[in-house]
Amino acid sequence: MDLITSFNNLNGKTVKRSVLKSLLTRARKQKHLVIFNRISKVLQQNNDALFTIELKDLLEPAGLSGTEQRIILPTLEYISEEDVEGGLNGVSPDDIYSYITDLIINTIEKVGHLPWQKDWVGSGSDGAAKNYVSKKEYTGANFLLNFDIKFDKDGKGYLVPIKFIQPYYLTFNQIKETGASLKKDSKARRVIYYTMIFSFDNGVLQFKTTDREKFTEFVKVNGLTKEDLREHLTKIPVIKYYNVFRADDCTGLKFPEATGNKNVNPIEQAQSLIDGYKDPPTYTFVGDRAYYQPSTDKLNMPNIKAFKKEASYYCTYFHELTHSSGAKKRLNRDMTGTFGSKPYAFEELIAELGAVFMCSESGILFQTKENSAKYLKNWNTVLVSELENDNRFFLKASAQSQKAVNYILGRNTESEEVEIVKEEVKKATSKRPVKKKVKPKVTKAKKIGLSASIVASKNTELTKKRTVQTVVKKRDSKVASNQDKSLNALEKLGFISANSVPKEAKDVFVLGGEIGKFLQKQQPHKALILIKGNKHSSKSQLAMQIANAFGEAQIPVAYIDYEQGGIESKDTVDSINRNTTEAGRKYIAIKGYLENPFEELQGFCKVVKVIIADSVTDLKITADQLNYLRTKYPKIIWCFISQVKENGAMYGGNKMAHNPTSVIHCSSHQDPKQRFATLEKNRGNDLTLKYSMLYKKVVNEPKKKRNYHLKSNN
Repeated sequence: MDLITSFNNLNGKTVKRSVLKSLLTRARKQKHLVIFNRISKVLQQNNDALFTIELKDLLEPAGLSGTEQRIILPTLEYISEEDVEGGLNGVSPDDIYSYITDLIINTIEKVGHLPWQKDWVGSGSDGAAKNYVSKKEYTGANFLLNFDIKFDKDGKGYLVPIKFIQPYYLTFNQIKETGASLKKDSKARRVIYYTMIFSFDNGVLQFKTTDREKFTEFVKVNGLTKEDLREHLTKIPVIKYYNVFRADDCTGLKFPEATGNKNVNPIEQAQSLIDGYKDPPTYTFVGDRAYYQPSTDKLNMPNIKAFKKEASYYCTYFHELTHSSGAKKRLNRDMTGTFGSKPYAFEELIAELGAVFMCSESGILFQTKENSAKYLKNWNTVLVSELENDNRFFLKASAQSQKAVNYILGRNTESEEVEIVKEEVKKATSKRPVKKKVKPKVTKAKKIGLSASIVASKNTELTKKRTVQTVVKKRDSKVASNQDKSLNALEKLGFISANSVPKEAKDVFVLGGEIGKFLQKQQPHKALILIKGNKHSSKSQLAMQIANAFGEAQIPVAYIDYEQGGIESKDTVDSINRNTTEAGRKYIAIKGYLENPFEELQGFCKVVKVIIADSVTDLKITADQLNYLRTKYPKIIWCFISQVKENGAMYGGNKMAHNPTSVIHCSSHQDPKQRFATLEKNRGNDLTLKYSMLYKKVVNEPKKKRNYHLKSNN
């Protein structure tokens, strides 16, 4: 069982101290600092022999999810490995993901752009990096072997284009087998691959191996059926790497003769790739913009004469072609992202890489894109943000790019290795008698989560088990007997003494104007302003006026407008004109529909501080999803409109309230002059104020506060 699964399986169990020590040793060897630190803290703070464990959140596995496996594995080489001493864990996959991610981030920070966004020196199909022995080109994330790694003064690696003499790589063993020699001080590069752990456990037989032949033999010897394998076999792909060296750093190698491509006009070759697209979008050639439009499946390109170089024209064309492969009727990628969102960054990176791959295929030099420096800077900022949040981001995008290019070029995109045991199982189960067996009951593993915390309880007897949260107090008797010691222990667990509380909470703010007078003091910690009311109560007007107040404070607002119909509708235009000022609307961006609300909202949280939705019922996110967003992005201020039924209940039920920090009720009336907003909840502020949406002001003055002073009797 891998380290993270072993850790997650502690949840709800009572274990001996030796079990935690054993996991601690494994975490130290595998350099898994999260697990190491959590267990270390518990063992240091408690001398018990038994521990009842409760994991507040479970650790996410370092490997790939099922979806990621289907995306990434087909672009990587599969290697069946012999079992080695020390188990099957090997290098942490997380280290590999971080290695690639750090290279990309460091390149952007050092060079200012990705290496394929500027002139890329290569010679296409003839010049792309490939293995010396197999002659296979490196695909997916391994395409980075076309770029050299340089190091800055701080020792951080970054990518620069390689000017190959011979575009080949070899392992150290391959160099020895060919009789060649490696030059002194040559640097190795990593080739990412995957192997498969075959783990069988039916309660009677247990077997685990990374050796395909051993597993096939195990199946034959034990007479296992397809049904046995379907119920009790787990196949776990493990990402690993091996080292290779450039052929240019070797002496004594022989290279293949030229393939005869020299007479091919590279521009014709580029056009032939476009012409060979069997299921293309509709092409148009008007105006000066290059774009792909998913809704109409149209790809537009400026005339080739508008480009300084023909190669730049084809580079841009390939970028848009890659976008088109993601259409619903083709590869069905998420094409809904707006600038700054994760889906946008992911799709844009796919298209960038797709252009690189196709420029290589066509034998043209990769020329500077027709993007402005400002666009590249903004795009790279978004990309770095996503890479820092997901160290598999680049690996997944490069795999999707390879799949897109394969689709455009009509190649088979199915991997022979994703379902690696199919053929072996077929052979092993085809010619032997079927044995009747009593199948033991197997308990399925629990689903794992994102992060973990671990706690131990004081257990003197197994019959006196009790579970404790990470941040709970020690025994009441200890608190009573030694308060100072207990408080110190709590501070070590993340508590802060109430004696150190400031006079005013941090980040408290008051918006300007009449809206600010009405809302009073606000604090952007999981803040949610809920506007509720019946029909004809000017809820949308109030929401837009709140958006305008943030805009006037130069705080960007993402406004999701289902009710009015989006920025193109007459109602939305009227609402903007009536309820915003010129200064405020500069900071308000409006979208009429979210196809994937939960995912898109996560993207918005990274680029704005305020998100307003009209209405929360149409937004269609659950209370749990919103709670996740408010916890992950606690500084985001949310504002939702919720329509109230005649009986006073909110549409969608009480859960649609989502535990707001402020609740505003808008009264319904045929006459807009008689529509007012009042506060039902507002965290320690005055609830007696009335606000007119028509006149945009508070219509009653707040009550004056009376100060009371306690006098001493002395």
